[in-house]
Amino acid sequence: MAFAILKLSFNEPGDSSLTGGICGTGFFLDSTTAITAHHALNDLTLTPNLGYQHVRLWLISRNGGICRVEDSAVTLHPEIDTSVIRFPSPVSGFTIYDVTPMAVAVGNRVRGIGHKGNAMPSVDAKWQGTELVIQTADLMNLVLDRGGSVKRLVTLDVNAPDVKMLDVSGLELSFGSQVGMSGGPVIDAETGCVLGMLSIGLPPDVEVKTETFAVSIDEIIRLRHRIHRT
Repeated sequence: MAFAILKLSFNEPGDSSLTGGICGTGFFLDSTTAITAHHALNDLTLTPNLGYQHVRLWLISRNGGICRVEDSAVTLHPEIDTSVIRFPSPVSGFTIYDVTPMAVAVGNRVRGIGHKGNAMPSVDAKWQGTELVIQTADLMNLVLDRGGSVKRLVTLDVNAPDVKMLDVSGLELSFGSQVGMSGGPVIDAETGCVLGMLSIGLPPDVEVKTETFAVSIDEIIRLRHRIHRT
């Protein structure tokens, strides 16, 4: 399934006081490339919480996969509210999603995959020297999957404090969403193909959203092609 992004801040190696939680959801396009929403993973996410000196990020899957995220692995593409995480070698323990392009129509049955934001999963974390190692993690109490349909095909023009997009292909979905689901895949119920990435919800500045929008997977595939050419 999709992964959650876990952020933990601390002051010195060996600290028993850690702060943080889930800051978003994401999914793998292939064994070395994962994506999430830019407003879930950005320069602020990569910065320690206020009052702390250090920060670590991990990807955690529902089936036990755990992978540390280095700052250098992340590239930011706010123009389509997307951040890309690229690994030097294949990552195991994570589902690779089918992003084969397919025609999308109003009424397509879909499922949005996500996790509860700002919440702490059950983890077994230990210091090994100066490195904090997460040995196990359980996300099941933080799952926020939603089922519904494609309500409209839209062009996303957004000028919000945390999301700015212009003329981006997207989908309006029939289900509500919640903080922490951003970056998760929107999956066609019949084919299993990804149709989009969960992005913005309305109303703004509330945890539970009644309207949900996704960036079209076509935008992300075009970005992927540009990245692999560089």
